[in-house]
Amino acid sequence: MTVSIETDPSTADLLLFGDPRYAAEALGEAIDAQRMLQTIRGGARRADTAFRDALNGNVAQAGSELLSGLDLGTCLLGGWSKYRELRLAARKTVENPGSTQLVRLAEHKITSNHAPYVEVFLDGKRVARVDFGIKLEFDIALLQAGVSQGRIMSFHAPACTASITWNVRGFTIARNEAPISFKARANLGKGIPLYKEN
Repeated sequence: MTVSIETDPSTADLLLFGDPRYAAEALGEAIDAQRMLQTIRGGARRADTAFRDALNGNVAQAGSELLSGLDLGTCLLGGWSKYRELRLAARKTVENPGSTQLVRLAEHKITSNHAPYVEVFLDGKRVARVDFGIKLEFDIALLQAGVSQGRIMSFHAPACTASITWNVRGFTIARNEAPISFKARANLGKGIPLYKEN
C-alpha cells in the first residue's frame, strides 16, 4: 500500500496553471518558439505541415502529462523523510517499542528537482528526445509530526508556499508560486518509514 498525503493543489500541473488544459498549450507554444520541431523533423526527414502539427501536439500532450503525474504530497514526504530530526526520532521509537516522539520542524524548505523526458519515435525508430526540467520549492512555516515504530504516523503543517519552474531544453515555459493547503491533520495510516534496522 502506498501512503500519500493530500494537498490542494495536488499535482504540479495544477500548481503551475490551475487548469491542466493550459499545460499542453503553453508547451506547444514554447516548442514552436524554440524551433525544436525543426530538429526533430530533420531527424525524421519529414517536413510537411500535418506532420509538424501532429508532432507538436503529441510532444506537448506528453510533456503536460509528465506534470500531471508529479504528486506534490509525494515530493513533500520524500523531502521530510531526509530530515535528521525525524530520522533520529524514528530510530528512538524502533529502539523503544511502543513509544511515540513528537517532532517540530520550524521554518524550512524542501527542494525537489525532476528531469523527465519524452522520446519521439517514427515507424518504430527513435528520432529525438525532448528533455524537461521541473523544479519545486516548498517553504513550510512549521511541521509537527508524530513518529512511532520508525515511521511518521501523523503530521500537521499549517502553512506552506510552493513555487514551480518548468522548462524544456533549458527554456522556461512557465513559473508560479502559490499557497498549498493540507487536510487539517493528516493521519498516515501505517505511516511513512523513516528508519530501517541494519
